[in-house]
Amino acid sequence: MSVLKRKVIWFAFITAILIIAVFGIYQATHINKFHEVARTLQNLTVIKPKSQNATITHRYIGQVEAINQTDIVPYINGYITEITAQGGQAVRKGDVLAILKQDDYVAKLAAADAELFALKADFFNSKIKYERMKKSGENVYSPQELDDAKSAFLSAAGNLEQAQANRYAASINLDYTYLKAPFDGVLGNIAASIGEYVSPQSEKLMELVQYDPIRVVFSVTDKEFLNHFDKKDDKNLIMKVQLANGDILPQPGEIKYTANSIDKNTNSLAVYAEFSNPDNRLIPNAYVEVLLERRYKNVVLIDKSLLIMKTDGDYVYTVLNGVLNMHKLHIYGEDNNFIVAEDNFSPEEYIITETVENLLVGEEVPYEVINKTEQ
Repeated sequence: MSVLKRKVIWFAFITAILIIAVFGIYQATHINKFHEVARTLQNLTVIKPKSQNATITHRYIGQVEAINQTDIVPYINGYITEITAQGGQAVRKGDVLAILKQDDYVAKLAAADAELFALKADFFNSKIKYERMKKSGENVYSPQELDDAKSAFLSAAGNLEQAQANRYAASINLDYTYLKAPFDGVLGNIAASIGEYVSPQSEKLMELVQYDPIRVVFSVTDKEFLNHFDKKDDKNLIMKVQLANGDILPQPGEIKYTANSIDKNTNSLAVYAEFSNPDNRLIPNAYVEVLLERRYKNVVLIDKSLLIMKTDGDYVYTVLNGVLNMHKLHIYGEDNNFIVAEDNFSPEEYIITETVENLLVGEEVPYEVINKTEQ
C-alpha cells in the first residue's frame, strides 16, 4: 500500500471519530437541556378557545366621483334674457336655469302653425275630391282626370307631413330657449350674463354635478377581490366611508361593479360603489377612507403576542390531552390587538398563554386552565 493511500485512510478515520464525538456532545447537551427545562417547568397557564362572531374592518383609500357631471350650453343661438338659477344652487331635473330671447322662435312657431293649418285644409279638400271622383268611376271621369286627382291628394298628404315636421321642429327650438337641468344636481359657478349672445359652440355657461347618489372608487388586489367581492348579495359585508374630519357617513354603500381587468401598473382592480348622499357630505374629487366591515362566524380571537410565525404558516402553542403541540392557524385578519382565526381547535385543546421551549413539542407538560382570561 502506498504512503499516500495510507494517509488518506488515516485522515478519513480521524474525521469520522471527530464527527461522532461532536454529535455525541450535541446529543448530550440537547438531552441535558431538555431535562433541565422539564425539571424547572411549572404548570403552564392555558385558556379554552372560545368560538364567537367577529367583525374585521378592511380599509382602503377611495376617491369620490360624480355619477353625472355636465357643462350647460345652449342647443341654439340666441341672447340670454334671464338667468333663473344661482351658483351653488341645488336643482331638480327639468328646472329652468336660463332663458334665451324667444321672439324669433315664437314667430317661427306661429308661421309653422299657419302653414300647417293651410295644408290641412288643402289635404282634406284634395282627399274629398279624389274619393268622390274615384267613387263616380270612369263613366264620369277619364283615367287621366282620376290620376291627376290621386296625384294631387298624395302631394297634399306629403305637404301636410312636412308641415307637421316643421311645426314640431319650431316647437322644439322654442323649448330650447329654456336651458334646463338634465338631472338632479348642484350648480357650480355661473359664467353667463344677461344680454350675452350664445351658441352651441360657446364656452360652458355653468356646470351641473350630481351629488345624490354619488360614486366612490377604490382599488383592491386580486386576492382581496376574491375574498370580498366575488359573491353577490353578500350579507356579511358592509361598506362605509370615513370623511376627512373622521365622521362616518351613516348611509352604507353598495358595490355596483368592478373594472373588467387588472391594472398592470398597480396590479389592482378598481371597485365602483355608490352611496346615498342626501346632505351632500361626499364631494366629487375628495379622498375618503373606505371601510369594509366583514362579519365572521365561529371564529377565535387570539392575542397577537401568542402568535408564532413560521415560513409555512402561523401557529400557537396548545396543549391537547396533556401534550404540547403547535397548532396551525387559518387567519382571517386582525381586530385591534387580536388575531381573528378559524375555530379549528379540538374540544379538549387549550391555548398556552406563556412562552415555552420549542423542544418540548410532542412532550407531556403540566398545565392549569384559567377562566378569567378566556378569549
